[in-house]
Amino acid sequence: MKIIIVLFSFFLLFACDTINSKLPPPQDGGNFFYPKIGQSIVYDVEDTQYELTGKFTLKTYQLKEVNVSTFKDLDGKEALRIERYRRENDVEKWTIDSIFTAKKEVDKALKTENNVTYIKISFPFKEGLRWNGNAYNSFGNDSYEMKKVNQLFQINGRKFDNSVTIIQQNDSTLVDLKRRMEVYAEGIGLIYQEKIKVSYCNSKDCLGKGKIDFGTKHILKFKSNE
Repeated sequence: MKIIIVLFSFFLLFACDTINSKLPPPQDGGNFFYPKIGQSIVYDVEDTQYELTGKFTLKTYQLKEVNVSTFKDLDGKEALRIERYRRENDVEKWTIDSIFTAKKEVDKALKTENNVTYIKISFPFKEGLRWNGNAYNSFGNDSYEMKKVNQLFQINGRKFDNSVTIIQQNDSTLVDLKRRMEVYAEGIGLIYQEKIKVSYCNSKDCLGKGKIDFGTKHILKFKSNE
């Protein structure tokens, strides 16, 4: 009887090991952040300013981010230099706008924009994963959440089979909306960004109808990459 029990236990252990060996390992996600040196991505951008008068101003332009080179940061770790360019339309020349840096560590991806460092992505990928995006700056706790891991995302008819959405803020009421989110695609990087901060009309005749009184919208969409 003891021999049967021992053999049965050994069989269970072997079966579990076999099943686990077939399971895919946790996804690192590093190639969703910045895949290679020399890559450039062009974005279409829309900035909308809403005024209490009922008028709004829409500005459209293009941004290009180029992964230029790597360097050693103050901690002796490899970091990436990103040059951002801007132009108003397809026919104008690009002009330098700003310089960012980025760094991928074992458990996170960092990006410094205008001298402020954010934890853009946390590793390994997991649906519902949360972290403090402001852990490396002084702006206070800002809870990010990972959603829609490895799901299809479409922009202007182009399909990105494997994407991940990072919800930075999503506060919605009858009187205002504050939403920030970024979408990253495998092998490319950032493909969509949304920053919305608007207040709705709250008088009796328009409460709950989504009529914007004032605020701003910033929408960035992937256009092309090289």
